[in-house]
Amino acid sequence: MIWDRLLRPWTSKYPEYYYEDLRRFQPRHYYEQPVMPYTHRDRRHRHRHHGLDQSMRSTVTKEMLELHNRHRARHCARPLTISQRLNRIAQDYAEHLAATSKFEHSGTKFEGQHMGENLYMNWISDGHVTVSTKAAVKFWYDEIALHDFDRPTFSKETGHFTQMVWKDSRKMGVGVALSPDKREVYFVTTYFPGGNIIGPGTFEKNVLPPNC
Repeated sequence: MIWDRLLRPWTSKYPEYYYEDLRRFQPRHYYEQPVMPYTHRDRRHRHRHHGLDQSMRSTVTKEMLELHNRHRARHCARPLTISQRLNRIAQDYAEHLAATSKFEHSGTKFEGQHMGENLYMNWISDGHVTVSTKAAVKFWYDEIALHDFDRPTFSKETGHFTQMVWKDSRKMGVGVALSPDKREVYFVTTYFPGGNIIGPGTFEKNVLPPNC
């Protein structure tokens, strides 16, 4: 698959504990794109993840939208709205990640166009992981500390943040799933139109400083 050179992926993997196996517990901020794109119609692994009930998924979706829009308001960006189609794409891919223990971007397009995508994974070595929407959003938004508003451009260390507040994005979808042993939780958020597009003035226009 050939990827548009102007688009860059970003991911995060943030464990709860760091003190057992340091090699395994290294947080990651950037992953290569997958060789082949995932399609949300490929559901071969869905039976191997541990699903959350509809009530829990609805709560996560509501919280994710509210937290995004709270941060977007600080950056003079319009509130996002939930798209059920983007929701299905995000949920299917979260379940795929939970079933396979992979952590990479899907490469999915939406209506044939670039779709933004944020990923977050948290895990523990024993017991059941906490499903925390606030932790995922905080991890993404805290990348603001690394973003240079005076000379804004794409950075793999700040791509979650810049997509969250990208002014031209209008819709989002939310997915969440647990691994079979409930020790890993995967969040996927999808955005359309997708952000982080490199071009003259795109970041100046779409990623405004707080309180503008």
